[in-house]
Order: sequence, then structure tokens, then C-alpha cells
Amino acid sequence: MSSTSENDSSSDDFEPLVQAGHVICSAEAVKDQDEGFRFMVRTSDIASKVGSVDHRIDETLPAFVIRYDGQVHAYLNRCAHVAMELDWQPGQFFTLDKTALICASHDAQYLPDTGECISGPCPHGATLIKLDIEEKDGKIFLCQAL
Repeated sequence: MSSTSENDSSSDDFEPLVQAGHVICSAEAVKDQDEGFRFMVRTSDIASKVGSVDHRIDETLPAFVIRYDGQVHAYLNRCAHVAMELDWQPGQFFTLDKTALICASHDAQYLPDTGECISGPCPHGATLIKLDIEEKDGKIFLCQAL
């Protein structure tokens, strides 16, 4: 999937499967401290990132990209407290004051730029699983995890 138009679908029912090296979405699809862009990723493309996550060899997992303070960040869509998706509505990851990402199920809150848990029932030192991405030429790409 290297076509931007394929990945810019606003339908809540469609989350594109993005492979390493391919476009997640256009850069303008992700506004600062606004709705995130949801996508799916194969564990084989992010193997070093999911070593501690219980998963099958080539499973697909939900992920998302947000923009915070002008920078894009991507994470697995999985609370560090209990393995549930964070967003309270599709693409809605930020707290009302837009200063943190929040788990709709457990109220755990995370720093948008690092994924570090700052409040809620997370274990001490818990973080969201951050994915390697790159923004260039008006697009956001998923990088291969080493």
C-alpha cells in the first residue's frame, strides 16, 4: 500500500494494513492534538517492538498515529495496563484538555510524545509500545523495527 489515497479513508470501518516502508497516511490527515489515524500492522514488521507482547508470529495488531506539538508519534493501540484499545471513539485518543493520551477503559494516561504512563492503574514505568515512523514528502511512513 504505497498509495496515499488508499490510506486516507475516513471510514471508521476500514483500518489499512500497513507494511514496513509503506505509507500510513498523508501528513495532513493527522492534525496537532486532534484525531489519530488508526491502522493495522503485522507483528513481523515490528518484531523487536513486540517482544514482550503476547502475540502470534505474523498476527496483525491495531496501531495509531497522532501529532503532538508538531511531531508525529505512532503506537500500538494497546493499553499498558490491560491489552485493550485506548480510543474512546475511533481515533479519539487525547484527553479533553489535549495534554495526554487516555485509555477509555481504565483511565490510564500517557504522555503523547513518549507513551510513558503518567497516571492510572499502569504498573510503574509502563509505556505504550512506540512504533518507528518517518514523516517526509507530505506522508507518514512506517519504518522497519530492527
